[in-house]
Amino acid sequence: MSVFHSLDAACARLFPERELYVRSNGAVRYLTLSSTMQVISAVAVLGVIGWATTVTLFSYVSDTELASRDQAMIEVKEAYEARVRKLQDRYSRLEAELTDSERRFDEVMRQLSGKHGQLENAAGVEVALEGRLNASRRRMSEVTEQRDDALTKLEELRLKSLEMERNLASALRTAEQRRDNLEDFVSTMEETSVERDDARRRMRSLTSEVAKLTSDIEAIRLHQSRVMAQLGEATQASLTELEGIMRQTGVDVDSLVREIENAYSGEGGPFIPLAYVSPAAATNFPVNERTVQSALEKLQRVNSLRIAIEKTPLMKPVLDSYRFTSGFGNRRHPVTGKWTRHLGIDMAAPKGTPIYATAEGVVRHAGKDGGFGNAVKIDHEFGFRTIYAHMHRVHVEAGQRVAQGDLIGEVGSTGRSTGDHLHYEIRVGKKALNPRKFIEAGRNVF
Repeated sequence: MSVFHSLDAACARLFPERELYVRSNGAVRYLTLSSTMQVISAVAVLGVIGWATTVTLFSYVSDTELASRDQAMIEVKEAYEARVRKLQDRYSRLEAELTDSERRFDEVMRQLSGKHGQLENAAGVEVALEGRLNASRRRMSEVTEQRDDALTKLEELRLKSLEMERNLASALRTAEQRRDNLEDFVSTMEETSVERDDARRRMRSLTSEVAKLTSDIEAIRLHQSRVMAQLGEATQASLTELEGIMRQTGVDVDSLVREIENAYSGEGGPFIPLAYVSPAAATNFPVNERTVQSALEKLQRVNSLRIAIEKTPLMKPVLDSYRFTSGFGNRRHPVTGKWTRHLGIDMAAPKGTPIYATAEGVVRHAGKDGGFGNAVKIDHEFGFRTIYAHMHRVHVEAGQRVAQGDLIGEVGSTGRSTGDHLHYEIRVGKKALNPRKFIEAGRNVF
């Protein structure tokens, strides 16, 4: 109650009762305004003034917010249109680069297919010649056996003829005692002469056939020599091309080939004895083993180099547009300004550009790595290791096996870096190699 009394007292002080005198037509009237009526009138006036002020402020704020939203929408629209134009330009450039890459890839595949076809044809000719050679050897062996049989029979006939001549001489000396047996001996001699003449005719026929077979074998040997020479030339061309690609990287090609041959050296199979060839047949069919061995060694080296190219990191880690900003070797450090040894190359590209594994391998590290920032390290066959540093994001985990061309991360600027780029290294053991040489060599493959 005291609160209400206090309010009434305050209202009475602020709004004392007032009287208004109104004069009209000579008459005077007055109106009494009580404190309560004055308070109600004041509250009503203040309410009207507050409502008008609120409406005015709300209208002003709404107009200002709408104008700001319209301006923001205009800016967003302009930025979106600019981004669309930029993406369209980039898509056009990428499409042109993709078309050129597909054309180069098709050209390389046609060349490799042609060379592969030549090797297959040469291998097919070699197999066919080997079959004909085995058949000729078997036939030569048979002819040799027939000739030996004929010589044996001829020698038997000669001995028999000598024996009969001795018997005839003895019969002539004892003609008077063995007159009755003379006709039998004469008949036997006639039969023996017929057999001898028949054996001589067969011998001449066999000799002619042996001469023909010898001529055929010589023709086969010459043809085989020509085929092996062609095979050697084609193999040498492929070998020269593959060695050139690998030597361009700076790798010791001979050591790498020996390591591959040791790693891929398994052999086996059932025991199948060779068919018997008589010494005479082998002597009449000379084979240039040195030429065959040389061709086989070249083919083996070509296969080893193809394995090396498949396992060596020759692919570019960034396939989108990029720029080389720092090469391999001595340079001034971009952060400290001091001369340092740069063990890789820097490839500047927009943030988020995909980074791909340059060869098949196993991820040994994926994550933070000191000044490298977000980094990935991959171990490959034959001692190769690749390092990808300053990534924005990493998409692989340690222990994961990746194939060539798999996505492993995105370009960024983590660690000690002045801007978005990829720091890329290639090492063999503890030795750092120039990655740009590998990329240049890979242009002849990819």
